[in-house]
Amino acid sequence: MISRKVKIFEWKRVEGEAHYEKVKSGVGLFHQWGMDYEEFESGPGNYSTAIVEMEDGTVQNVHCSMVQFIL
Repeated sequence: MISRKVKIFEWKRVEGEAHYEKVKSGVGLFHQWGMDYEEFESGPGNYSTAIVEMEDGTVQNVHCSMVQFIL
């Protein structure tokens, strides 16, 4: 299987302002799509994720909107 290179992003608060911006936090290799969930009072809410191996060998389960494939 060939893994594709991806950029990973995170939300950072803009200093002195009341909003956040999406900034690059690293580069890794995409392995496959996954699932995660968040608990609410009414039950769990599922969402899609990307399973990404980072350059240091760690693995992250990243929300799909925070991944960009590199050509």
